[in-house]
Amino acid sequence: MNNGQPLALRAGTALAASAVALGAAIAAPTTAGAIPFLDQNAGPDANTVVVDSSKYATDGGHGNFRWRYSASKKDVCGIYPVGRGYVVRCAVKTKAAADKSDEHGGATSTKSAFDGIQLGGTGVKRVKLDDDQKGFKAKRLLPNHTIDVVGITCTAFGHATLNCKTSRGAFRIVGGVAQR
Repeated sequence: MNNGQPLALRAGTALAASAVALGAAIAAPTTAGAIPFLDQNAGPDANTVVVDSSKYATDGGHGNFRWRYSASKKDVCGIYPVGRGYVVRCAVKTKAAADKSDEHGGATSTKSAFDGIQLGGTGVKRVKLDDDQKGFKAKRLLPNHTIDVVGITCTAFGHATLNCKTSRGAFRIVGGVAQR
């Protein structure tokens, strides 16, 4: 006996408490397959494959890398030399254009002045892409795969979702729509 309780009673109480904790852990919502919140300081996690960036280098591209972040040929990103540094630039749907619809729920013909997002030495900004940056034949960066080139790190997730970060900032694309 200890604390006035027989040993068998204390062991049974501990077992019951363990069962309650196990039940709570099983019932807790899981985040498996969830898209992680964009953390500028976080690197690829243990479930992410870091790819060989040379497989995404363009032919004769002199430091250019291109990939698709979804199955769509329109969802293209690239890392390009600009001046003395590099930028990552991605084709996106802008939130304003994605939210526009007519009274019947169909898309309107509203055009956005921007169709891309860029991250470089000056941080994140929306940009207008050149025609040669649209629909370029590029390999797909599969979900849970990361490309890392000259301090620019981009990780693809399912459903046209991508996180890109540098020491100067970060952006996120969710469902092909640019976020900040």
